[in-house]
Amino acid sequence: MLVTENLMQFIWKLRLFRANGLNSTDGGALAVVQVGQYNTDSGPDFLMSHIRYGDKDWFGHVEIHVQSSDWDRHAHQEDVTYNNVILHVVWKNDKVIYRNDGTSIPTLLLSNYVDKNLLEKYANMMNTKSWIPCEYQIRPINILKKSMWLNTLSIERLEMKVQRIFVILKHFDTDWEKTFWVWMCRSMGLKVNADTFQEFGEKLPLHILKKYRSNLFKTEAIFFGISGLLLSRPTSGYVKRLVDEFKYQQHIHDIEIVFGVWKRLRMRPYNFPERRIAQLVVLFSKNELGVAKLLAVDSLEAARELFKIEPSGDFWESHFCLGTKDKAKKCAWIGKETVDLLVINVVVVFLFSYGKYFGIQSYIEKALQLLEELPAEKNNIVRQFAKYDWDVKDAGKTQGMLQLKQFYCDRKRCLQCRIGMEILKGS
Repeated sequence: MLVTENLMQFIWKLRLFRANGLNSTDGGALAVVQVGQYNTDSGPDFLMSHIRYGDKDWFGHVEIHVQSSDWDRHAHQEDVTYNNVILHVVWKNDKVIYRNDGTSIPTLLLSNYVDKNLLEKYANMMNTKSWIPCEYQIRPINILKKSMWLNTLSIERLEMKVQRIFVILKHFDTDWEKTFWVWMCRSMGLKVNADTFQEFGEKLPLHILKKYRSNLFKTEAIFFGISGLLLSRPTSGYVKRLVDEFKYQQHIHDIEIVFGVWKRLRMRPYNFPERRIAQLVVLFSKNELGVAKLLAVDSLEAARELFKIEPSGDFWESHFCLGTKDKAKKCAWIGKETVDLLVINVVVVFLFSYGKYFGIQSYIEKALQLLEELPAEKNNIVRQFAKYDWDVKDAGKTQGMLQLKQFYCDRKRCLQCRIGMEILKGS
């Protein structure tokens, strides 16, 4: 099989090699006292290592390569940074190498001391076409270890979203209200229309909309006008009134229109962009949703209440889009599963971000508590993991599963995954 430096670093870091009876390539006795600290920056792979070579203790760094000739190919012989390397760990010894000062380096041929079973397991994971690389090896892993890994991944996923929030915040000069509405719109777009909804949120003129907040019709005209969805619609009845109102507002306020493409392919009508925008209008106008209300959330029910829309008997009670009348009832309402998704992707993420930015631990704790209280999400990834006897009960764990699948399994980052680590350690 093809051995990589990443695999060798993994083996070295976890000491997954036979430690007894080690010898350097020149026949000298070796003992690894401390493998060292894995270095993620430039320089040798492991720092502050400790080996016993012959009858002497050596302290310094360890460099790992697939072939010993990689040392010269990477020009380490010209770099004084590598003069303190005390051991060169290789899979294939094809050349004697030297430090910058001309001295030779003890070399360990790692391939002589690694169990073939470990290599076979790793090869199976890398070469499989299965839904996840460890599909046939995951079941025996201790459920507590899997649960702890999901907790870590859930936080990792939150941290990634926080960084996206901070990018938006910086772009809008730390305007938290604007940042909230950009993120709120993006979250309403789900995966399919997320980018276009973000552009839509960025173009919402909040300073104008706040003046019309109590006027649902004017707010709706501006929202739909900015979306660009009014441009190709029949200009009759209610839609014509929206078009006329937006033309007036656009003329006096110089409002921009979204250039992104709205997608509907294979989408349920309940998720059409028009429906989501109609819901955003109500959340902004009637519910007066904003940062202050979100920060005041003190329970899961309070969080869900933020997205509750009361029936109003208006245009959207019987329409999915701006076209002809549809066979729809309570069309503008937001379903329970969608509400919980908004709690996860808006309330939890925003509370966590706000707490991180200002160093307010109570908001961070509140966000994590909401994740624990929310029921497990219902999606294909969660259902698929359940087929491997891995059933979870709360949204924190399902968020971890999404992170695991997207950023580890799909990318075959088994060496960075605790489950992959447990499988290989059990060789």
